[in-house]
Amino acid sequence: MPVVDDWVNDPLGIIQNIYDKDGKVEGKAVRDYFGARTKGNAMSWIPSLNDTPLHTLRPNSLVRYRCMVQDMYDPEFYLGSYEVVDTKTEKTTMKSGKYKDIAECASFQQINMESANNKTMDRQTLYGVPIPGESAWVHPSTSYTPVRCKRGLEEEGSEVIGQSEAMETADPLKDVTMETTQVSENSENKRTCVNNRAGNDLNIGMEIPVLPDLNFPLPKEKGISCLIKIYDDIDSYCVNDLVEFVGVLSVDPSLAQFEAEDQGPEGGVCTDGFEVSMEEKNAHAPPPSLVPRLHVVLGTKLPHINPLLTPTTAQEDGFKEVLSRLQGEITDLRQQIMATLEHILFGDKLAAEYFMCHLLSSVYARADVIPLGKFCLNLTNCPTTPEYSALLHRFVSSIVTKSHVLPITIENMNKIRLCPQKDYTANRLLSGALQLGADTSLVLDETVLQAGQLDANGVKNMTALGNLINWQKVEYDFSYHRQEFMSDVAVLVLSEAKSLLPSDCLVPLAASIPAGVSLQDYFSRVDTLVNAEFLNKFRLYLTTAKMLDYSITGDIQTAIQDDFVNIRKDDPKNMTIDDFHKLLNLIR
Repeated sequence: MPVVDDWVNDPLGIIQNIYDKDGKVEGKAVRDYFGARTKGNAMSWIPSLNDTPLHTLRPNSLVRYRCMVQDMYDPEFYLGSYEVVDTKTEKTTMKSGKYKDIAECASFQQINMESANNKTMDRQTLYGVPIPGESAWVHPSTSYTPVRCKRGLEEEGSEVIGQSEAMETADPLKDVTMETTQVSENSENKRTCVNNRAGNDLNIGMEIPVLPDLNFPLPKEKGISCLIKIYDDIDSYCVNDLVEFVGVLSVDPSLAQFEAEDQGPEGGVCTDGFEVSMEEKNAHAPPPSLVPRLHVVLGTKLPHINPLLTPTTAQEDGFKEVLSRLQGEITDLRQQIMATLEHILFGDKLAAEYFMCHLLSSVYARADVIPLGKFCLNLTNCPTTPEYSALLHRFVSSIVTKSHVLPITIENMNKIRLCPQKDYTANRLLSGALQLGADTSLVLDETVLQAGQLDANGVKNMTALGNLINWQKVEYDFSYHRQEFMSDVAVLVLSEAKSLLPSDCLVPLAASIPAGVSLQDYFSRVDTLVNAEFLNKFRLYLTTAKMLDYSITGDIQTAIQDDFVNIRKDDPKNMTIDDFHKLLNLIR
């Protein structure tokens, strides 16, 4: 029987035991085994790839990784099971090839690649990135302090690995990774540096890597991206899904080897007769030390990422307990919330009420193409300085789980890419600033907009923002066609006058900052209104309110319908269908 730590430190051994017992590795058996051991607080025993330095994690151990699915690659083939031969006794045994990149065997064994018992299978590869705009206060929920091993990881693994061969049999990209140039007498597998034409000998013995673009949607994002291998229910995940995966970490250095003789005449990579561009190789097979591989045994879609609320659905008992506790103090809590919002809006109580509705808004359903539940708020008469939007966004990021601020300038609109675009050369989806996870708060700062000329890209970006606000969708550019992806992003527009962008509600700020007080000093006074306990309650309130089911009784529906008819009876222009929908949304 395995000891208690085996399932974390040696999951492949557990999986091999399942294979030896059943003669195959069914996804259900693996899910049942690891699912039973990760119940309750046991999930916290698993190191988090998000917050633990990669070099401190043990290869082939169990880790968890919370991410957004940024791209989906083509399925790849691998050896699902393979035969090994004992070189001394010539006895043959079968090994499972699932949940690993390299087919392994002991030093006294040899892999029989010609065996008829070998079984080729396929798996789906996803590209995961850290959740865009994730707030700093969310991070501690995945933190983990590793226990330093007394022996080196290489020493522990040396007694297991004897001979290994690449498992992929049909995917021309999988066994090729990022190229480095190096000049060394002892290196035969790396291309020699050709930078000596100008007499420069400084590169001798130095490695010059060409770092790949990690393809994060938002600039200045930090974190680790990951190639995620899915073995079961490969159609369960889609682009932009927020998921927490638990899987086997693969960082085998052999995945980063590059053979010079594999290079094609045009600088591409030749594998089994296929030629792949260097761009595609770099995108699909980056160094595992930079982009590790994760072989998934468990995956959970995340309706929210609030670490203060463990339940993921409103039907769980834990959610009802949190809701009951909040309802018991909702009156005092709401008064404190409104006082805080009034302060950051310079004492405007009406604007604070609408801002609260904006924070609570989310797309809960769609009626044909109409998103129900969105509430884009345009605050006008805002201070015309970038400092205000930065300070307001800093406050927003302290209460919501995901947020981003985007200055609307001519230069930004003309240069940045908002909508993701397909790169057919690298065969990957280039991310855009609007590739965001559900329930993200987006602050658009139009106060910095100056007179200028929008080019074609600028017009396209402004159109994309309008489509996001009106229809909660983003059109991804696939060159030959455009594909609509649904969104759920709460958009707040800050402007001096009415915004160029559409909105569901326009509220002019009726007050301004007191004379002689800087914005920095004014916002610093928020610290006197809030504390850690209040912030946690505010965060819980926003998350639980969005998860609640809401319905209107028949009597109220009849009363609303009668009011609508009576208003339009006097003057149909007083209440349009669109106005009626907005009022219903606001009431909700």
